[in-house]
Amino acid sequence: MSTPPDKPDPHAAGFLWLEEGELRRGLLADVCVPAPPDLTLSYVVPEHLVDRLRPGQRVRVPVGRRDRPAVGFCAAVSQREWTASLKTIMDIVDPIPLLDRTLLELGSWMARYYAAPLYLTLTAMVPEPVKSLAGYRRLRLIRPAADADRTGLSPKQRAVLEALEAAGGPMEWHALLRQCQCTDAVLRAMLARRALVVETQMRPAPIEEPRDELHEPTFELNSDQRRAIEAINVLLERRAFRVNLLHGVSGSGKTEVYVRAVRRALELGRQAIILVPEIALTTQTLGRLVRRFHHVAVIHSGLTGRQRSLAWSAIAAGQIRVVVGTRSAIFAPCPDLGLIVVDEEQEPSFKNQQAPRYHARDVAVKRGQLASVPVLLGSATPSLETWLNTEHLPHYRRLSLPHRVAGLPLPAVQLVDMRAEHKARRGFHLLSRLMEQKLAETLDRGEQAVLLLNRRGYASYLFCPSCLQVMTCPNCSVNLVLHKPQELALCHHCHTHVPVPKRCPTAGCGHFLVFFGMGTQRVEEEIGRKFPQARLARVDSDTMKHPRQYREVIERFERRDIDLLLGTQMIAKGLDFPFVSFVGVVSADTALAIPDFRSAERTFQLITQVAGRAGRAGTGGEVVVQSFAHDVAAIRTAVHQRFELFARHELPIRRDLNLPPYWRLTRLVVSDAVDSRARAAAEDLAERIRRHLQGAPTAPVPTPGAAPAGTVPQVLCIGPERCVLERLKNRYRYDVTLRAPTADGMQKLLDALRAERIFYSRAARLTVDVDPVSLM
Repeated sequence: MSTPPDKPDPHAAGFLWLEEGELRRGLLADVCVPAPPDLTLSYVVPEHLVDRLRPGQRVRVPVGRRDRPAVGFCAAVSQREWTASLKTIMDIVDPIPLLDRTLLELGSWMARYYAAPLYLTLTAMVPEPVKSLAGYRRLRLIRPAADADRTGLSPKQRAVLEALEAAGGPMEWHALLRQCQCTDAVLRAMLARRALVVETQMRPAPIEEPRDELHEPTFELNSDQRRAIEAINVLLERRAFRVNLLHGVSGSGKTEVYVRAVRRALELGRQAIILVPEIALTTQTLGRLVRRFHHVAVIHSGLTGRQRSLAWSAIAAGQIRVVVGTRSAIFAPCPDLGLIVVDEEQEPSFKNQQAPRYHARDVAVKRGQLASVPVLLGSATPSLETWLNTEHLPHYRRLSLPHRVAGLPLPAVQLVDMRAEHKARRGFHLLSRLMEQKLAETLDRGEQAVLLLNRRGYASYLFCPSCLQVMTCPNCSVNLVLHKPQELALCHHCHTHVPVPKRCPTAGCGHFLVFFGMGTQRVEEEIGRKFPQARLARVDSDTMKHPRQYREVIERFERRDIDLLLGTQMIAKGLDFPFVSFVGVVSADTALAIPDFRSAERTFQLITQVAGRAGRAGTGGEVVVQSFAHDVAAIRTAVHQRFELFARHELPIRRDLNLPPYWRLTRLVVSDAVDSRARAAAEDLAERIRRHLQGAPTAPVPTPGAAPAGTVPQVLCIGPERCVLERLKNRYRYDVTLRAPTADGMQKLLDALRAERIFYSRAARLTVDVDPVSLM
């Protein structure tokens, strides 16, 4: 007997029976729960919670056949009709919503765009100390009972009621005692005769008021800065969304444009969020911003739980007007957001490397759209994605700062071909003759210098010339790096370290080991030999274990207690020192050796950024760039600091190869402790995706409520193939890459694959990385 067409087929739906229930109407809550698969379930709101439940609060609900209690996020509440048997919310966990409607909508967009569970996404948006109410105080609030009997009250008791009536609301227990000059016994007696009602609330401790005076520098804006500020002010006054790329050469005064825009937002009674790549690396920028405004919160991982929780509550209450922080600061609960600034928008550190793998810059753009506020992206070397958007998307535009402030010239840059240098010079030298000459002249003048080598350690690998073996990490498919001061060979991925043997450890060999390559430790050693009088500080993750250490070095450099800073990319950004007249790039080729389509872009950005540290005052500036690949376009254009020229060269290459910013990428990394299992899981994943793209059925496990998935044309599924880092932390890794010509095409594909549960596998771990910034 067939089922009538207007009713669902219970067997097709995957249920043993299905009865038509009684039609009901009431308040339902949509709750996303931490249970696979990624589900949002509807629950009945019981009568005693109707007035308290709001979207954005966490609730305790029964889940599964055994009604196991679980904490989920309430995503929406509405009056609806239903016929199925629905479970009831057990309790409300949070006294107030953790996320407002805009942030809930932002979280829903992130979960869909980055193919992440909604519960996981919403959980990641709220810091753990905020959920646990760290720094809150438990208060007892007293109010008069509605039907209090006032006969027979003592004078003290009548004074209590009069004080509460004058306050117009409940008063805190101890504040009431102080005002009425009475003891606990008076209030307890009134509670016993039900003349008063006491309730307990959790309230945040008061934040400290700013004590430092504001510092306002005295200098005139140039015409380019004024035009940029006027353009942003128009958007602020109209409260209009638009993405503005502030493209300015290093030293062009981008920070001052940020400050003036934030100030205008505050004058309009709104709040502002400023995102920076890394707190430790932007010490000077943060200092300038904090000195220009009162009521500033700096959000970063170094805060205690109490500090983070109290800052969150002060932002939500509107007490904090300016929020500065790393990528998680984009979720700050600003009730009246007016402006979002993203400094150094091209930085890969804005990409979260754990699920949900969001990019804070793109999330900032989406939040600006949802809140109808302008977004300001700043960079001297913008990402090619943002650059192309300014040329093709109507809601993007470019604001240019082509000149340095005060008419200062850009530093003169010279390129040294290290192949010719090694032929013309005997011995092994990391610094060319020109770099040594310029460094000596700088030190003789009593000025400061910065040297960049974006590779830490002493030597890149240890090698046996007899058996041709290279020392590799036992857990990862990478070479161990020699760290000479500690006499250790280290893995920079899993942090495995082994003592450096004197001879080859291969059985039957025993030959002496030799080391190749260079790192900051080796450059430090050479500088110590050639410039023993120089006061040198090495800045890399080996010496800077804590942000405090970095701040101390920068402060010493500002005081001119240090002549020469040597380091990795930690010294390439966010530094402004008037006495730095020379910058040297020891090797411009380190990023070029990485097998990633963005290697040329990263090379250009790093050289341009570090070159911009020179000549930022009246001392003038010189830069020497050393390279074994001096004819590479990225290096030649960086030497001339011509971003437009680099973009014109690089973009056609990306377009011809179907790479971002023209095509969208999603990287699927399958990993397992057993190589054969990882490979089989990756092959199965790629096969199921290809069958879906061809329109063939994939026979998924039925998911109630899942929409039927259609085919997505013009999407490429590439792989599986071994990752560049084929083994990482004892897990074998395989890549399956999806490419789509449009964001919409990629989104439809990801929606369909999730609906058909193609991403769910018990055999291996799967990482879904939408818009990856690294292909390693």
